[in-house]
Amino acid sequence: VTPTERTPFPWPRFFLALLFAVLGWFAFWITIVLAIVMWVLVAVSREPHAEFKSVVTVSARYVSQCLSYVLLLTDEKPFPLGPLPRGD
Repeated sequence: VTPTERTPFPWPRFFLALLFAVLGWFAFWITIVLAIVMWVLVAVSREPHAEFKSVVTVSARYVSQCLSYVLLLTDEKPFPLGPLPRGD
C-alpha cells in the first residue's frame, strides 16, 4: 500500500461489531442478574452451586469475547458465529 492509497473501510466487520456490542450489552446485564442470584445462593447455602457457577463463568467469558471483538483485540467471532465459551 502506497502512502496515497488507503485500504477500504471494513464495513462487514463494523456491522458485526455493532451486532456483538448489542449482544454483549444484553449478556452483561444477564451476567449481573446471575451474579445477584449467585450471591443469594451463597447467602442461603454458604457456597456457590458448582453448575450455576459454571453458567455464570460462561456468561462472563461471553461478555469478554464480545468486548474483545468490538474493540478489535481479536478477529475470532463470538457465539453464534463462533464457539460458545466453556465454563470450566
